[in-house]
Order: sequence, then C-alpha cells, then structure tokens
Amino acid sequence: MRSRLYGVGLTALLIAIVSAAPAPVDAQAVPSPAPTATPDPLTFDGFVRSYYFTRQNASNNPGVQFDYTPKAPYISNAVNLATWSTGVSLSATYRFPDGGWFARASYFYSNPLNGPCSVAANNLKGAKYPSPSCTSQVPPNTNPDDAMPGFALSTLYEAFVGYDARGWSGKIGDQLFTSPWANPADTRLKPAAFQGADVSYSAPAGWQVEGADMIEFEGRANAAFTDTTLLTSYPAGGSGGLPSNIYVPNCYASGCDGIHTNGFSYGRIGYESSSSPLSGNAYFYGVQNIVDMWWFDAAYRIAPVSWQPTIALQGGFDRNAGLSYVGNVDSDVFGFKLRAVPAKNVAVSFGFDDIPWKTSSLVLPSYVSCSSTGATPSYQIKVAPGKTFPYFLPSQVAQCSTSAAGVTTLYLGGWASPYTDAYTSDPLFTTSEYQGMIQHRSPGTSEKIQATFTSRNNRVVFIASDAWYDYGNALAPQNTNEWDLDGRYRFSPYSGQGPYRGLVLRDRYQQRTATNTYYPIPVVPGLPYLGGIPLLKYNRVQAEYDF
Repeated sequence: MRSRLYGVGLTALLIAIVSAAPAPVDAQAVPSPAPTATPDPLTFDGFVRSYYFTRQNASNNPGVQFDYTPKAPYISNAVNLATWSTGVSLSATYRFPDGGWFARASYFYSNPLNGPCSVAANNLKGAKYPSPSCTSQVPPNTNPDDAMPGFALSTLYEAFVGYDARGWSGKIGDQLFTSPWANPADTRLKPAAFQGADVSYSAPAGWQVEGADMIEFEGRANAAFTDTTLLTSYPAGGSGGLPSNIYVPNCYASGCDGIHTNGFSYGRIGYESSSSPLSGNAYFYGVQNIVDMWWFDAAYRIAPVSWQPTIALQGGFDRNAGLSYVGNVDSDVFGFKLRAVPAKNVAVSFGFDDIPWKTSSLVLPSYVSCSSTGATPSYQIKVAPGKTFPYFLPSQVAQCSTSAAGVTTLYLGGWASPYTDAYTSDPLFTTSEYQGMIQHRSPGTSEKIQATFTSRNNRVVFIASDAWYDYGNALAPQNTNEWDLDGRYRFSPYSGQGPYRGLVLRDRYQQRTATNTYYPIPVVPGLPYLGGIPLLKYNRVQAEYDF
C-alpha cells in the first residue's frame, strides 16, 4: 500500500516538474541577469503555545454531572475538566538551488507537568493507575482535558519533500493537508497531520485542479500516525470515536486502537480570480470502506460597494462505501451564508445549514432494542454486547420508535465525517467553537450570527457569535444553543523582517445549553431523556509566541 501511494505521489510530482519546465533558451539571445544576493536555503520557524482549559459540566456544583443512560435516575460523581499545558514546535525548511524543490520537517513537544497523568497510557479509558486515576477522580478534583491533551506529546508531525513553482505545487510525506473535510484542525496545542501525497496546479486564468492520496492520520491529541480515523478509533478527549453500535472483536483489550482503513483519495476542481465576483470548488473524498463524500461551495460578491456584500453557498452528499465500517450513511446538506462590512473594521454574517431527516423501517434483530415506550422514553437504540447494528446513528437525539406491530422506524441522515468528527473544524457555516451538527452526527437545521471587530493595525480582534441547533424530529424535540466570545491581542505588529512573528494573548469563552438531556429529580413522566449535558461552560486562555 505504501509503495502504491508513494509511487503515485512521486510520479505525479515528476510529471509536474517535467511538464512545467521552461523551454530551452538561446544563451546568446538573452543576456545573463545581474548577480543578486542568494537567500539562505535553510530557514527555521516555530511557535511556543501555552493553554489553560477549564470546562464545567452540567451544573454550578463542581464535580456533579448527571448520568446519561436511560435507566433509574441518579447523580454520578463525574467531574469537571481542567488542564494547563505548554507546547513547542520547531520547524526547518531547506530550499534546493533550482528554486522549486524543498524539504521541511517539524517537531512538536508538550507536557502538562501533572505527574503520572502526563503519561498517555494513564489517561486511557479504564486506566487504574494512578489512584485516583486520571479519568475517574473524586470531586471536587478535576480530570485532565484530554482534548488538548492532558498528557505529554512528542512527535515529528511534518517530514516531507515538496515542489512549488510554475503554477505547480506538491508534497509527499508527513504533512499538514488543508481541505474542507480533512484539515489541520489547529485549535489546541498542535495541528492534525496526514501522511501521503498531494499535487495541485493553478492556471493563470484562475482554474485549479488538485489530487491527493492520504494513507495515515495523526490527530491533534496524538503523537503517531495511524491508519485509523476519528470515526473508527477511540480518539483522546472522550468524545466521538467509534459508534457504540459497531462491534470490533477484542477492541477493549490492551492496545486496541479501532478499525484500520486505507485512508482516503481526494480530488478538487476550483475557480477563483480577482477579476471575477464568482468563485467556487467541487470536491470528492473517497474514504476507504467508510464513505464517499461529494462537496461543493461557491461565493459571489454581490456588488462592488463599500459594505462588501457576499453570498456563499455550500452543499453535498455523504454515502457509505466499501465495507461500510460505520454502517449505513445517507446524508445531504445545504447551506448559505450572508456577509457584509457595515462599518469600518466591523464584519457581520448570518449562516444557515439544513441536513434533512431520513427514516428507515424494519423489524429489529433480537439483539437490538428501541426504548420508545414507558413513562420516561429515551428513543435510543440499544445493541447487545458483542453485536453490530450497521447504521450511522445520531447522538443525543431521538433515534427510533417501535409500533404495536413490532416495526421500528429509525431516524437517520447525519453526516459522517472521518477526519473532523468532534473537532468542530468542518466547513459548515453554523459550526461553533464547541459544537455543531457534525459533532452530533445528526440531521436538523441550524443558524448562526457573528460579528467581528478588527482594529486598524490588526493587533486587536474580537468575535462574538450566537448559534441555534434544532435536532428535533417527529419523536422528540431537541434544541441546543451556543454563544461564544473570542478576543485576541497582539503586542506589536509584525514588520515582516527578522525571526520575530509576534506575541499573542487570546481568551475564548463558550456557553452551551441543551434540552431533554438528563433525568431531573423528581422524574417528569412523559418527558424524553436523550442524554448529554444540559449546561456546559468552557474557557480557553492562550498565550502564543511565533518566530
């Protein structure tokens, strides 16, 4: 598999170089240019990034969180999260004399300095050491926030050879890959990275074509490349991961890391030109044995006026493919976004996304049940241990209902995203900093308003947003809301000369509410309980120095 990938990647890069090479020129017809200073072929860059994350779950009482499972109501002793960690990234780039070829490597290290919990193995689900463990501490203590993560990382996340000249660009090796549904997701200590090959060409007329083949993935809280995804593994952070209705033999034994796949193939055709108000892209992702995704986006500058009105559209289709490791997937999405600059230094936008609900009726196998009856229905599918129910189910919303005749209707249609699930790095216009429709794996509708202020010298940026998500269906309502505040201050402007890139302080606050989540005490008969946390407050303080 690796030889196939790198053979394809190297062949594509060589074709790019050969086809882009200029025609021979008569040396006597064109005088030699005057000698100029030769830039240093070896350059260094990097960053130091320090985060303090605090997350409060469910109530104002530290360490109290309500049980999610649909059984007798009780309060569990789950705790809130807090982690402070600092990371350093060091990169080196060497440019070869021809001016097109280059090589780059980036190393990252971080450590929260929290004793035994700095060891990644002690943060695994079910870990018994230390005592209390890093995943089941006693209130009012807090658990590490492993989304950051709350343990040490050491990784060489970039190591590639690339080419960038004459309209062609390409990379082969470990790299940061940027696209709507597979991207660096750089919102924590380090970015996510991919292993593979990527080649693109930009024509002078504004057209672009790109192709890629990625075989392995390193998540933002991981220190090694693996042939798994966020939907087929157990990623650090405690959210998302392999659906509970998909069974993998021996996957709770030591060393299990989920289902292995062959990565994804990718293609893009795009158009963007400064002389045209219209731009757009068409994408295809073939994620091996999981899904095929077709994605489209476009933007149009309505008129060349001072308030710069723009309308953007997005949409696509997501279908299970191959062995369908996460089950049946059948999802469509459509969205639009309006953006304008009504005042100097102020931009406002409104976004909307719609993922339609779909249903499927069947008689459930004997090892599957639907809890849609009784005084406190949860409308959730329950699968017996050691069995698989091959459907991509929504999370913390109503999933099913069984009639008196024994026929169960499944409520489906969520978008399966193997490389952005739970990361909130997907391209939907309404995704917020902590939640979105992809994170819930659910159909529904969503709206988001946002205002951004940027100072004239770009040293101050302040963003405020408010978003609403309706995951309700014919079985039960489910509404969530999130509002975010994001402020950044750069201590001095960047001149473009020398190693200094700037010191930035940033603080982000998120508050999310959700309905029909847990059993209140006393129980309210007839009220659906769909799981989840009714109230979440998240604060992220960041200091970063780029050089």
